[in-house]
Amino acid sequence: MIAVVTGASGFIGRALALRLAASGTHVLALVRDPARAGDLAGTSGIELVRGDLRDPALLRDLTGRSGIVYHLAGLTSARSRREFMAVNAEITGSLAAAAARSPAPPKLVLVSSLSVAGPRSATQPAREEDSPAPVNGYGESKLLAEGLLRREGAGLRWTVVRPPWVFGPGDRATLPLFRLAARGFFPSVRGGCMQISMVHVHDLVEALVLAGDSAAADGRIYYAADGVVHTVAQLGEALLAACGGGRALHVPGFVFRFIGLAGEAAAWLAERPPQLGRDKACEGLQQGWVCDDARIRSELGYRSRVGLEEGVAATLAWYRTHGWL
Repeated sequence: MIAVVTGASGFIGRALALRLAASGTHVLALVRDPARAGDLAGTSGIELVRGDLRDPALLRDLTGRSGIVYHLAGLTSARSRREFMAVNAEITGSLAAAAARSPAPPKLVLVSSLSVAGPRSATQPAREEDSPAPVNGYGESKLLAEGLLRREGAGLRWTVVRPPWVFGPGDRATLPLFRLAARGFFPSVRGGCMQISMVHVHDLVEALVLAGDSAAADGRIYYAADGVVHTVAQLGEALLAACGGGRALHVPGFVFRFIGLAGEAAAWLAERPPQLGRDKACEGLQQGWVCDDARIRSELGYRSRVGLEEGVAATLAWYRTHGWL
C-alpha cells in the first residue's frame, strides 16, 4: 500500500506519516519545505515529495501513485476568510477532483474539525447527524471542504474525521499555554468554565488509520476524542501540576475579546496571520466545544488510550527534550 499524507511536516501529519511507515506502509509525505521535514527525512518507508497542492500536475501524480490519501494540509490561522477558503476548501476540492479522475482512484480521508459543528456543550454535544453551525472563517472553510469533497469526488471512497482540540508532542498551538504554566500561571478566561473535548495526537492518528483501513468508514463522518468532557480550568490545573505548580489567572471575557482585537491589529501591521485574533477570541468565549465520538467507537472500534494528565506530562517532557521549553 502507498499512502499520501499532505501537510506531512505539520503536527498531526508528521505523527501520522511516522505511524504509517512504522506499520509497513510506503508514505509519500508532501511537504512545501523539506527543511521543515525534521525526523521524516531519512525515515525508512517515507519518501519526501516537495510541492504545492495548487499544482495540477502534482495532484495527478500523487493520486495516481497511491491507494489512499490522508489530507491534512491547511490553515488554522489566516489573515482573511478568503484565505481560509482558498487553502482549506478550494484545494480540497481540487484534490478530490484529481483523485476521482485517476485511473485507479484512491480513498481520501479528510481531516476536518469540530469547528464545523459550532459551539456545543456537554448536555448537547456535537454529533455527526447534527446540522453544522460554524461561527468563524476557519469552521466555514472546513465545512465547505467537506462539501467539495463530496461534490468533486463523486464516486470516490472517502471518510471525514472531525477532531476537537488536539495536543501532544510537536504541538505548537498549545505550546504558549505550557510556557505560561512553566512560569507559574495559567490564563483562565471567565474562570475556565468553557467545556472542551480533547484528543491526544497519538489517539487521533489511530482514528485516522482506522478510517482509512475500514470499508465501513466509507462515506461516513466521525468525531474522535478522548471520551471525557474537560473544562479549560481542568486543563490549566493539569498544566500547572505538570510544570510544578502555580495559579490560575482570571481573565474577564471583555479583556480576552480586547486581546483578540489587539492581536489581530498587530498581525495586520506585521502582515502575518494572527495567533490570537477575533476568531480565536470568539471560540474562547463560547460555552463549550464538545463532541460525542460514540459513532467511531461503535463502528470502527476506536479506543482512546491517552488521558489528559498523562498526555500533558508526556508533551511537557517532549518540549523540554527538544528545547521548546
